[in-house]
Amino acid sequence: MLKVFQVKKGDQFSFIITFKNLNQDLSTIRFGVKEDYDESMLLEKELGDGIVKLSTTQYQVNFTPYDTDSLEAGMYIFDLRYTIGDIPKTPLSGYLLINDTVFDNEEEES
Repeated sequence: MLKVFQVKKGDQFSFIITFKNLNQDLSTIRFGVKEDYDESMLLEKELGDGIVKLSTTQYQVNFTPYDTDSLEAGMYIFDLRYTIGDIPKTPLSGYLLINDTVFDNEEEES
């Protein structure tokens, strides 16, 4: 599935993904963000570190304000991949669009 997330720089955001017909626990689940496929990983979330298991079929991916603030405004690519045993599957990929904000984060911290 292809998805586009739009987030303001410095905002917290999360989403829930539901896996249909998933009848066993996942070995791993990871969410990675890159500027380009040939570049290094800019952000990565995994189970227990940004990804929370809500039920056997539902997981929540969480981004802190620091995560989105660490990215420059622009378009990024992402993949969400899980494994069951040693079989990987990438059911979600797309684009993360980080938009500038009119608020100055330094001003809010004072």
